[in-house]
Amino acid sequence: LLRTATLARSIAATLGSSPQRAFGILARSTIWRQVEAPSTAASNPFSLSAVRTFKDVDVLSKRCKDCYFKKMDDRWYTLCKTHGRHKQRQRMPDDRHFWIVTHRTRGPRKNF
Repeated sequence: LLRTATLARSIAATLGSSPQRAFGILARSTIWRQVEAPSTAASNPFSLSAVRTFKDVDVLSKRCKDCYFKKMDDRWYTLCKTHGRHKQRQRMPDDRHFWIVTHRTRGPRKNF
């Protein structure tokens, strides 16, 4: 946003008008969008980087010779230094499936 405002001021100074007016004119033009789009993507390096996260699976498997198993925080993981897409995490059961509900604790009280 700061970069956009600075660019608008410099163009406005070149055109000889106020920055607010020049910014309004440039924001609507297609040339402005074509010029600004690559610079915003290049200014933020995190917007283009891909992050490999874990796949939650029931049964872990080694997908290549470099994959290995590791247990952390009461959960098994498959890690791989060669291929980040091979990372897997053991799916943990939801505790709500093991609740023993003995009575209803919510809702309106019935008189019957």
